Amino acid sequence: MPAPTDPRIVSLLPSATEIVAALGLEDALVGRSHECDFPAGVAALPVCTEPLIDPGAPSEEIHASVEALLSRALSVYRVDADRLRLLRPTHVVTQVQCEVCAVSLEQVERALAGWTGDPAPGVVPLTAARLEEVYDDVRRVATALGVAERGERLVATMRRRLDDVADATRDVARRPRVATIEWLSPLMSAGNWIPELVAIAGGDSVFGERGRHSPR
Repeated sequence: MPAPTDPRIVSLLPSATEIVAALGLEDALVGRSHECDFPAGVAALPVCTEPLIDPGAPSEEIHASVEALLSRALSVYRVDADRLRLLRPTHVVTQVQCEVCAVSLEQVERALAGWTGDPAPGVVPLTAARLEEVYDDVRRVATALGVAERGERLVATMRRRLDDVADATRDVARRPRVATIEWLSPLMSAGNWIPELVAIAGGDSVFGERGRHSPR
């Protein structure tokens, strides 16, 4: 759907919230996920999701709770469909990467089913598994929100900053071996684009693989 002049954005993912803010649209945010906490001002926004597990429990207990829910084909999170309708968003930004890490695209689509009154909001999913796809996500969000040029400028800035880091580490004689730990029990190492960032920073990732989900 074309972006309206005055978008009303609900972000259901912390990284999506940061992308929206980096595009200069923080003031257009009208709702957030229970985990979105940056920039600091988003804390005042209505919360549109909640976990169905205790996020303060030890990692092994959280893992067991998640496995129990998934074994019954249940979600780890709840989307507040009534609150979404009250907020009247023009866009909802979510993700398709991991149904355990945040609300899934399917959940969002169910919450928006049968939307009445205003036109249904456009759903913008983040899909990145590699660094280049992170840039694609920024462009996708920017285009959907009607600020495609800002998206290109933001991507150029991100590339330039990482290129500066890569230039500074290119001739490092001894590259440290780095384990990036994403979860403690069961032990999981970060995958997706994290091994690429480790390499750019001058290290060798010893577990996670570029573009693949985090391994145990």
